[in-house]
Amino acid sequence: MEMKIRNLLLIFFCVLAACEERLDIPLLSEDKDLLAVEGVLTNENISHTITLTFPYKMMNGKAVPVSGAVVQILEGNSATYTLTEAPAGSGQYVTPKFRAVFGTTYTLWIQYQGKEYFAQDSSVPVEPLPALDYYKVNDQYSLAFNESGQNASYIDHRIDWTTTADCLPGNTCEGRIVFYDLKTIDVNEIYKPGKTDFLFPVNSIIIRKKYSVSSAYRTFLRSMLSETEWRGGLFDVERANATTNLSSGAIGFFAVTSVVSDTTLVVEKP
Repeated sequence: MEMKIRNLLLIFFCVLAACEERLDIPLLSEDKDLLAVEGVLTNENISHTITLTFPYKMMNGKAVPVSGAVVQILEGNSATYTLTEAPAGSGQYVTPKFRAVFGTTYTLWIQYQGKEYFAQDSSVPVEPLPALDYYKVNDQYSLAFNESGQNASYIDHRIDWTTTADCLPGNTCEGRIVFYDLKTIDVNEIYKPGKTDFLFPVNSIIIRKKYSVSSAYRTFLRSMLSETEWRGGLFDVERANATTNLSSGAIGFFAVTSVVSDTTLVVEKP
């Protein structure tokens, strides 16, 4: 009997091995002459950046910058900011220093090769940052993510331990983690693939920025996450471009947001 079971198992694994076949399926790309736009204005008194690229045509492709465009931002009916491409040829267009004001509608206007594109957004208030929560994993630490507040937001964590004894020569001693709290119930988020903990040592410095999210911006982030971080679980959505507030011929999003920030030194925990 044992010999029979052993033989059946052997046949089963041989069949499995015989069924393995590499499939090289070509990816079909369609050139739709789209302009990809990425830009966020905040209430920080800084130079803001609008990035223009062409969409990837191959899996894991490299973005091709859109150079030589005319880019302007209109602040309600009161001011117009003309952006400068810096460095030249980079597709990154930089504003003069200014602070995006709450309650004001901002319009992004782009002209490129005889075509015009535009988008609008305005910021909503940002709620205070919650206390930073992190826990010990062996001799290192990991961030704990908890929902907070009543409104949609996301928190960008910049973690740096370059000045600690744990930063060995030749290693990258910094990282970035973004936690999205969109106040939605998405089954593909609930059953999203797991991630390995990002670990950092004691005495790391964590700079957090919490961004408010307008209704349109939340819709974009939700669709973007469905195509990226939430994909690969049990309940994937059908593939599609993320929603956009750009006019016809462009994809991506132009957002205006309010920001609060803080800095924390990671201390020893039991």
